[in-house]
Amino acid sequence: MMEAEQPGTGGARASTAGDEFRSRVQEGFECLFDAFRPPDAACKHFREARIEVLRGIREIIDHRIQRLSRQNQSGGTKIVVE
Repeated sequence: MMEAEQPGTGGARASTAGDEFRSRVQEGFECLFDAFRPPDAACKHFREARIEVLRGIREIIDHRIQRLSRQNQSGGTKIVVE
C-alpha cells in the first residue's frame, strides 16, 4: 500500500495535498489552452478551408475516375468463348 493509503499515517492530509496539486495543474493547463485557442472567427475560417480541401480532393478523384473509365471503353478486346 502507498503511504497515502495507510490508515493512521496522515493519508487523508496527503490525499488532500495531492488533490490540491492536481487541481492547480489542471487550472494551469486550462489557462495554457485558453491562451493558444484561436478566436471563433479563425475556427470558422479553418473549418471552411478544410471543407474546400476535401472538395478539391473529391474533384481529383472524380477526374481520375473519368480518365480510367475512358481508357477502359477504348481499349477493350473481345474474346469468343465456345
